[in-house]
Amino acid sequence: MNDSQTHLDFKTNKPREPRWLFLTITEWAVVAVVLVVVTAMLAGTPAWHRHRHTCVICRMERTDLTSPLGQTTSTFRETSCSKWYPAHVEATHDHLWAANPTMQSVNAYGEVGGAGDNEQRPGRAIWRLTPEEQVEIYEHFSQPLQAKRLFISLLSLKVMHGRGDMAILGELRAWRDAGFDGDWDPNEEISSSKN
Repeated sequence: MNDSQTHLDFKTNKPREPRWLFLTITEWAVVAVVLVVVTAMLAGTPAWHRHRHTCVICRMERTDLTSPLGQTTSTFRETSCSKWYPAHVEATHDHLWAANPTMQSVNAYGEVGGAGDNEQRPGRAIWRLTPEEQVEIYEHFSQPLQAKRLFISLLSLKVMHGRGDMAILGELRAWRDAGFDGDWDPNEEISSSKN
């Protein structure tokens, strides 16, 4: 018997090739399936949160996208009311944001994975008015700054208590449906909704 064939030399300087390069086709298939499943699970997890806001005064929209690491980026979108407002009511104002009562969870593909509602969130009534309806209401107030105060009041917890914000919204719509007949007295509506 040849001694060199049966004896293993462990002191060779030849580098060993990594084992993973020599996986069988079956082992490669298992690795690929595991990677696909893990990627799909991670990408399909609703880890991003998208939350919309609107300015109760001019109806500019802001969308906040929060990453799984807590970083928030905001995008802004003009509406018909936010374009109309500076020329007809006041040139500048500080935005007063009302959060949409609905928050969406978004996966890595941008698909909505779930949503949650919070009807107790201040500003819920403003989301039931379109920006076009809000412009109409502004146009029919003799003093548009009174309408601004009325829209701001919809964020008040006192007005919201007892669904006063929904009562104001109903009255505004009834006034619109009646062809904006007569004058609107916002102070009377705000004080009656607080009681």
